[in-house]
Amino acid sequence: MKKKIIFFLIFISIKSVSQIYQPMLENKLEWHITSCYNGCITDIYYTDGDTIYNNLTYRILNGYHYVSKTFWIREDTNQRKIYMSFINNFQRKEVLLYDFSLEKNDTIEVFNPVSPFNPSPGFFIVDSIKYETSVNNNILKKLYLSSLPNTVVESPVWIEGIGSLSIINAPGGTPDVNGVGKLSCFFRKNQLSYFQSDSIISCSNITGITHDETYNSNDKIIRVFDILGRETKLVNNKVLYILYESGLVKKRFIKY
Repeated sequence: MKKKIIFFLIFISIKSVSQIYQPMLENKLEWHITSCYNGCITDIYYTDGDTIYNNLTYRILNGYHYVSKTFWIREDTNQRKIYMSFINNFQRKEVLLYDFSLEKNDTIEVFNPVSPFNPSPGFFIVDSIKYETSVNNNILKKLYLSSLPNTVVESPVWIEGIGSLSIINAPGGTPDVNGVGKLSCFFRKNQLSYFQSDSIISCSNITGITHDETYNSNDKIIRVFDILGRETKLVNNKVLYILYESGLVKKRFIKY
């Protein structure tokens, strides 16, 4: 009887934790996508301000191939859904990117707007759901999906509060470090929240990107690199990796 009570309490505890939704867009976010099909390269994109359109508030994406700032995302926390607004044929459109209210065996029509994947691959089914602890000890819902049409061979993975393990506008894309790419690091408010080591050793010595109006540090700069690992100089409006005398590496976006 005692064992049954303990099992019941554990089940209730897990059940209650799993119901706590982890919002995606509450804070400044930064995604690192690593691809290694021709030497490993990590591209960075991040939220960069807000905009209002049709009385809805969106977060603007910047960096990576979002530098046009025409990719906007918004969140309905009550419905646990993420939407993307984008330009297509000179018109602004919106599609549902993610629905984190889905449970096992639920289906959803998936769209990959302006991505390397099929823009309208059709319906996907949730094969399984797992819960894992993030770097900062949040419990995250992880959804594994597969395509229902036999003509589409993709196995997307979504994480609540983060998005796809592929690029964010490819909820129907397979995360593949040897293909389009795979999420390697995710920062929330400049703090590391997610990390996987398929292609990189660690995110621990790299802080989140800093959007500064001016550069200011008492730590002496030793070397500066661009996102391709090439040594460069301090320049404006570019993502840079800066190695300091203390051994710390920071990613900075210096804006004047």
